[in-house]
Amino acid sequence: MLTLKRFLLFWISTTLALWIVDGLFDSLRFDQVQTLFLSGLILALVNLTIKPILLLVTLPLTVLSFGLALPLVNGLVLLGVAALVPGFEISGFWMGVLCALAISLVSLLINMATGISNVRGQVHVGRASGGFSARSGAESAFETPDDPNTIDVEVREKSNKNKDLPG
Repeated sequence: MLTLKRFLLFWISTTLALWIVDGLFDSLRFDQVQTLFLSGLILALVNLTIKPILLLVTLPLTVLSFGLALPLVNGLVLLGVAALVPGFEISGFWMGVLCALAISLVSLLINMATGISNVRGQVHVGRASGGFSARSGAESAFETPDDPNTIDVEVREKSNKNKDLPG
């Protein structure tokens, strides 16, 4: 039951990310709301099943390109979903790659906000008076910034026993 609940959350977050990116780019278009939900469902299923296999197959290319092949794979996956779903259109390959990058970023933010992802982050605005200080070994604490011209970000992965879905 937990897996089904997590999949539904993953589907909703993917659909929400598609909807947000649709609002950002004119090159990505959905004819109807049903098309948006169907595209979100298929993209979530592809990301959970086919995409890990694609990443494994393209691993040598990814290593040789220092990771630059990953956005291309993401763009191809998004274009494949657009080809499967009638009413979902992307204007071209490079726009598919750009939209895939935007969807990945928006999905990460949504998953961090909802707790689906294991990644946690903090943003501190201002000057750090002392920076990061070690406390109890691996943990770190950030002292309060007081200069509004500085932005510091701390991101770390939270350990989670239930890793049913990728974040």
